[in-house]
Amino acid sequence: MDALLVLFILSVSILLFASNRIRVDLVSLMILLALGITGLVTPAEAFSGFSNPAVITVAAMFILSSGLTHTGALQPLTSRLLEISRQSEQRMVITIMLTSALFSAFINNIAATALLMPLTIEMGKKGNVNPSKLLIPLAFGSLLGGVCTLIGTPPNLLANALLMQHAGTSFSMFDFTPLGIVLLIAGVLYMSTFGRRFLPERKTGTLTSAYQVKAYIAEVEVLPGAAIANKTIAASRLEENHALKVRAILRGRQKFPFPHRNRKILAGDILFVEGNPKTILQLHRAEGLQVVPEKEYPKDPHREREDVLVIEASLTPTSEMVGKTLREVKFAETYGLTVLAIWRSGAPVVRKVDHVILRFGDVLLLQGTHDHVVHLSKNHGFLLLGDIETSPYRPHRGPASIAILAGAILLATGGIMPIMLSATLGALLMVLSRCLSIKDAYESIDWSIILLIAGTLPLGIAMESSGLAAKIAGFLIQFSGTLGPWPVLSILIFLTILLTAIMSNAATVVLLAPIAYSTAISLNVDPKPFFMGIALAASICFISPIGHQSNALVMGPGGYRFSDYTRSGMGLNLICWALASLLIPVLFPF
Repeated sequence: MDALLVLFILSVSILLFASNRIRVDLVSLMILLALGITGLVTPAEAFSGFSNPAVITVAAMFILSSGLTHTGALQPLTSRLLEISRQSEQRMVITIMLTSALFSAFINNIAATALLMPLTIEMGKKGNVNPSKLLIPLAFGSLLGGVCTLIGTPPNLLANALLMQHAGTSFSMFDFTPLGIVLLIAGVLYMSTFGRRFLPERKTGTLTSAYQVKAYIAEVEVLPGAAIANKTIAASRLEENHALKVRAILRGRQKFPFPHRNRKILAGDILFVEGNPKTILQLHRAEGLQVVPEKEYPKDPHREREDVLVIEASLTPTSEMVGKTLREVKFAETYGLTVLAIWRSGAPVVRKVDHVILRFGDVLLLQGTHDHVVHLSKNHGFLLLGDIETSPYRPHRGPASIAILAGAILLATGGIMPIMLSATLGALLMVLSRCLSIKDAYESIDWSIILLIAGTLPLGIAMESSGLAAKIAGFLIQFSGTLGPWPVLSILIFLTILLTAIMSNAATVVLLAPIAYSTAISLNVDPKPFFMGIALAASICFISPIGHQSNALVMGPGGYRFSDYTRSGMGLNLICWALASLLIPVLFPF
């Protein structure tokens, strides 16, 4: 009976994770409470995840990564590496992936992607290569680099902690490196040859000479006496004269989506127009139209003397605005910036911008002064995609931050102290050495991932204690016949990749770890190869933007659609699956 109840909770959890209707951290807390309330785990077991070594190590690694990025320690090396590759698109792809992988092996994948994204866009602009040809390779490089070391990505740390919990053994810092390097080489070769042919070419207009911009949808009001008032959409000639398409009309509380060209435009109507942002901002001079955010939130007269920018900014996972609307946070009044439009999942959003619930990866088109834009980037979890200098907080602390990270790695590698202690010590030293403030340290931790891991760990305990993990393991062994552990490992790797395509990679590791251990025990073999397999597979899902936040981070800036990841990443996933299935048993014999 307990096994059936755990199976029900597991099935509902996977559906909730896949649907993305409820935040993953809230889903994990729902799992924790469901297991505790039903008695499937004890209260102590329900909350044991918060003291798990993997949770503590992941939090410490967020702080260590933040120390490097806040001091700008990697900036000179980054700029130099990317300078090398201007000559050709293929060389750009190779350099971007190798640079991203190098950083991701030692700092958080998302931090590495965020650090390199503006430089990648700038490099593409100078080399006349569309960003959509470079940003997916950037994300894929960060994923491949993350599997090269124990600390490179949370699934590695999580699988290591669960291996210690189940089998009393663990991976060393560089156990992942040989296979990780093979996968990285294969990934770079594939993406620089066949893979890049599947990347979309989305040519866009130019907003400024600094960066490329997509067609956005913005809200404009038809003012009394406007030239287009009382004319049909066809007669207004907005498309012919200004390359603007009317996607919807809001008249009072009545909305006309995708209106016919014979629909008449009246004074007071709100038009949702799609086109070049620069053209949209010039409409009031040409046709008597007013951008709605400008009307609702007029500029401060003191700001009129300052240079006003129009710039793109992407929401990062640490932004406190994810899950909220602009109206809720009083964006314009609080930050002194106007949001003109929103771009999501490769397409503009056809809704009033202040009513849109913001998501991680959304790209906002902002208008405001340089100081306000930089403040938003530094303090509120936005990644600027334009050519704006945002001087690092503490550049003189760069060497100290590198030394602290290197020291934490050496302490763990030399067996002087466990990675949990060395990473925590390094995080403390980052604050004490003033590489970042205590406020920066707290804000650098992605608490949604911490809650996700801590909340789902009790589900693994319940799967094992109820016997569900053993039953699933038995089914896998039966399905593979008498071929031995090798095909079972291959099936587990493939299953991990598929699950990671629809849900969090950390949750996937937690759910499959008990099955991996039960499978190894049933086959009477070493569990290490199975834990290595699920850790690697959970970190190299290229076929979906959901599988890893690095993939989602480039989705808006690159103008990507879901299918772009599937087309460009499917071949790479098959290659990595085959290589991992063949090489893991060689490196870690059964």
